[in-house]
Amino acid sequence: MQGRFRTKIEPVLSQAVLSRPDGWQQRPNGLASSSVGRGSHRRFNRASSPTASSRRTGFLGLALSPDFYSGLLGDNKTSLTSVDLLGLTTPNTVVSLNTGLTTRADANGSFLFSNLPLGPGSNPFTATAGAGNAYTITLQRHSDSENALLTWNAQALRTLRRDRAGSLEASRTLAILHAALFDAVNAFSATPSRSYRPVAVPGPNGSAEAAAAGAAHRLLTQLYPDQTAALDAALTASLNQIQAEETAEQTGVGFGATVATALLKERSQDGSNRPRPDQLLIQPGAWRPTPPRFLAAAVPNWGRVTPFLLKSGDQFRPPAPPRLTSLAYRQEFNQVKRLGQLESRDRNPQQTETARFWLGNSGTLTFPGMWNMAAAQLLADSAGSDPTQTGNTLLGQARLFAQLNFALADAGIAAWDTKYAYRTWRPITAIRLAGSDGNPATRADLTWQSLLETPAHPDYVSAHSTYAGAASTVLDAALEARPRFTSLDFPGPQRSFASFEQAANQAGLSRIYGGIHTRSANRSGLQLGRAIGQYVLRQF
Repeated sequence: MQGRFRTKIEPVLSQAVLSRPDGWQQRPNGLASSSVGRGSHRRFNRASSPTASSRRTGFLGLALSPDFYSGLLGDNKTSLTSVDLLGLTTPNTVVSLNTGLTTRADANGSFLFSNLPLGPGSNPFTATAGAGNAYTITLQRHSDSENALLTWNAQALRTLRRDRAGSLEASRTLAILHAALFDAVNAFSATPSRSYRPVAVPGPNGSAEAAAAGAAHRLLTQLYPDQTAALDAALTASLNQIQAEETAEQTGVGFGATVATALLKERSQDGSNRPRPDQLLIQPGAWRPTPPRFLAAAVPNWGRVTPFLLKSGDQFRPPAPPRLTSLAYRQEFNQVKRLGQLESRDRNPQQTETARFWLGNSGTLTFPGMWNMAAAQLLADSAGSDPTQTGNTLLGQARLFAQLNFALADAGIAAWDTKYAYRTWRPITAIRLAGSDGNPATRADLTWQSLLETPAHPDYVSAHSTYAGAASTVLDAALEARPRFTSLDFPGPQRSFASFEQAANQAGLSRIYGGIHTRSANRSGLQLGRAIGQYVLRQF
């Protein structure tokens, strides 16, 4: 495997009170949260950990299982004739479907209906759980018609989900993928732009869409060889949909594969697999392992990974967070202590659901994947409209996806650089050990628990906020439409926003509601991400 990021660390939930010699205690937490990649630990599993969202009495959500989308993800359309529906409701509640099937939600509130037949056209499904609590989802069975670029973006997200990739791995994979797709498609343009990396001149009469398919297939099979059979089938389906002449397909596929191979070789030396020893510093304000599992620092080397467009991970490193003795520290300390507590009375149900909605854990589409999916839906919606608009051409879409994923990948690198430059403690540490911070206006709570389980890396800055700031800056510059986001962590309705910036702001706040980030980590993360997004737009 060339250039594969192999470190995976994924939090799970403890089922008993855990204690440490320093007096810390942690009872079973509400949700697992991670923005890192791969490792040896058991991964978050709905079946073994309660979700705070399911504690809201009366909540009911239903969604098409991601494995049963045949084209874009999140559009409730598929060409399959039978599907699975997954849902979330109050734990241990009996759920009925309008087909006559019933099931009982598990202790986490999760439930599943399997092998549901789909007829042509519209297929409404209504789930009910308790008196007056119903949710309807309408699925459309139709033939897939997306171009190769949108098709393979969705296929990449499915591949990452099946591999249970984390956000760092996902952002790197998607950036390499869309660099290859842009260079492959651009080479067939009558007036090609500057490529991301120099490429050879393709053979005559090749298909640009076939080149995109060939590049994506080569890259994903090299990075995820265990999924080769599924990816081979996806390539066959993609070429059947393109319907180009056989010679044009062969020329395109071969050229795309060559482009992808060259990029993989280059990125195999990017430092993503290079370990970096971490030295733990035990002093007030400094990061240390957090309850319940006290994991070692996650991938401290990632800030030194070679960026895709930035000059270095520290290019836009923000200034230091507030001092422990400052008024600003006291204010953000008390905010997260109040809103982020597991059983907070100040956090309303909508804020709890927001924390759950934006999780983006491995085993879902990941947080970077959520931004890709939202962009793909808007591009699919505009298909067939004004061809002079950049986002409505194959090359224009290829450029936009490259910009988006360069920004996301470099945001992850820059966030990790900042995290390990300042190494600030997480809210759960700050609150439990407030007696050591030198600030008379903070009060310790040795039993305080966060809504989300704290990831194993420092607080400042929030990676979620950095990703969100970068992605929203790129997408708002290109797409004038109301974005819609789908969450696999929280089955139910999509969330619609006036702009991608508005979505980014909510995603950043979700980490405060979850009790795992401070206000300065969110704000500086958003600012860092926006600086990266603007830089990417200038450079590419």
